[in-house]
Amino acid sequence: VEEQLGVPVFKGPRYACDIPLILKNFASLSKEEALDVVLARLRDEAWSKLGELTEGFHLGFTIGRVDVEPVYVGVDGPVRVLAEVVDAPELPLSKVIARTEYFLESGADMIDIGAIVGKDNSRKISDLVHVVREKFRVPVSVDSLNPAEIEAAVEAGADMVLSLDYGNFEEVKLPSDVAVTILPTNVKKGEIPRSPEERARKTLELVKEVRGAGLVKVLADPLLEPPINPGIANSLRSYFFFRDMDEVTPLLFGAGNVTEFIDADSVGVNVFLALLAQELGVAVLLTTENSVKCRGCVREVAAARKLAYMAKALSTPPKDLGVDVFVAKSKKEYFEPPDTEGMRVISEVKVDDYSPDPLGYFTIWVSHDDGRIFTLYRGVKGEMLFAGRSAEHIGKAILSEGLVGSLEHAIYLGRELEKAEVCLKLGKSYVLDVDVFGGWHE
Repeated sequence: VEEQLGVPVFKGPRYACDIPLILKNFASLSKEEALDVVLARLRDEAWSKLGELTEGFHLGFTIGRVDVEPVYVGVDGPVRVLAEVVDAPELPLSKVIARTEYFLESGADMIDIGAIVGKDNSRKISDLVHVVREKFRVPVSVDSLNPAEIEAAVEAGADMVLSLDYGNFEEVKLPSDVAVTILPTNVKKGEIPRSPEERARKTLELVKEVRGAGLVKVLADPLLEPPINPGIANSLRSYFFFRDMDEVTPLLFGAGNVTEFIDADSVGVNVFLALLAQELGVAVLLTTENSVKCRGCVREVAAARKLAYMAKALSTPPKDLGVDVFVAKSKKEYFEPPDTEGMRVISEVKVDDYSPDPLGYFTIWVSHDDGRIFTLYRGVKGEMLFAGRSAEHIGKAILSEGLVGSLEHAIYLGRELEKAEVCLKLGKSYVLDVDVFGGWHE
């Protein structure tokens, strides 16, 4: 093209509608790579190097004692993701390890070992903390108010304690290199301040008292609560009041207290929480995947905090930054339909008659634990089990075995496999013959 036109030619983005955004953010162009590919790589490289840039941060501290990669937390840094293995003492060790690996692959910075209220599992928690730290070399916290469990976890190397409150802080002796999160409660007496002002005040008072006892790595958690009842808006006011009184102490958001209590898709909720967190100087977002509807929350929060931090760093609203957290919607139209004026339109035809495939039938299911789609064939050729992450690859493998005897069945099988792949990516339950997006909008 350069030879024909006599002008320099560079590679642009994959989609023409992205040209204005790319030109706005690039000082130089490339003849080798598509610019959106370059932008994505540079963005990922910049984020991966963020941990090396913590010398520029000075308002917070690092979480991580010995033998783990420390993580900086502070009002001047990005929000960190703390993923909780809920009810960890009741799980087999292999399950805890698998969950930890999955959470870290999803973008978590730290792992929380969740205790069980009303039970003393000091020995199990100690073992879990030791194994997770040794195997993955990341900071590990313990989520317990039980002094015995807290001390056992810290003895095993725990880097952070969730949480200290008015009912247990005098009973727990901790070394100064352990991070602690402060609550305004006295759970032992069943006391939880209801007014936002009192909650913020009691949180700050205990923060000061704990610091006076020699603990320097302190986070505050005025408690984020579920919507409507008790009410997220009221609990958020506690964070605003606290931040008005104390501008530098890192805060913690319990995102799971919100996402687990809303029957709605979690991704938008998590993005909004991450943006609020960045504005308020929340340093840690504690999230869970304790229910089916919250599958993928760690990945969602990890992506959302990138959007939030980039917006903060550039002093701009969280849009047009080259990073997004779209899942079910698109920002732009990428296809212009061809001119079909004058053409005859063939409407969809509903076929009522069902003819079973003489070669057999298939059972399809999705395993989110394995991260794969399974397809079981039963028919004249016996039984065969196919597994993978791609509907196309599974479908082609089935066709290569000659297991489909009609075009109608091939269309049906392809549709269901594609649905299964969408469900796998969304963390959604797959149900045969049920629309993936069926629900309120129908």
